[in-house]
Amino acid sequence: MKHKVKSFYFTPENKYIKLRLIKWNRLQSATFWLLSLGMSKSKRQLNDWLNKRKNKRAKKLSAQLTGSSGLLPQLMAVRHLRVWTEELKPGDFIFFHCESKENIKQFKVYSRWFKQREKNGWYTDPENFLFYYFKPIQQVETNK
Repeated sequence: MKHKVKSFYFTPENKYIKLRLIKWNRLQSATFWLLSLGMSKSKRQLNDWLNKRKNKRAKKLSAQLTGSSGLLPQLMAVRHLRVWTEELKPGDFIFFHCESKENIKQFKVYSRWFKQREKNGWYTDPENFLFYYFKPIQQVETNK
């Protein structure tokens, strides 16, 4: 992946889910990507929150975990993460920070999911409520 990646979904409850993977930092051969997930009734509120605008719409959305939809946006995010991890170049990282108001609760939900279903390459940082994925660099064996 070279550029920022975005995905929109529309849930049956008439809400929008937006996933965004942006290039955060680059060191020599490794690129660090940040994942953001938001859910709202309007695209404008989602864009304000993701762009960290200082207005009422963005503040209201940052005070919620997922609203009344429960695990649906969480599962969509993880499903999309699987696709994005396959598209990464070897040596790249994806960071996913639990940034909702109830970040402890959100971290517990995701950590349970990653322990049970996502075994390859995912690591947790419980102090910072952070998950990260590292795509290993494949070593080519030489025949001697």
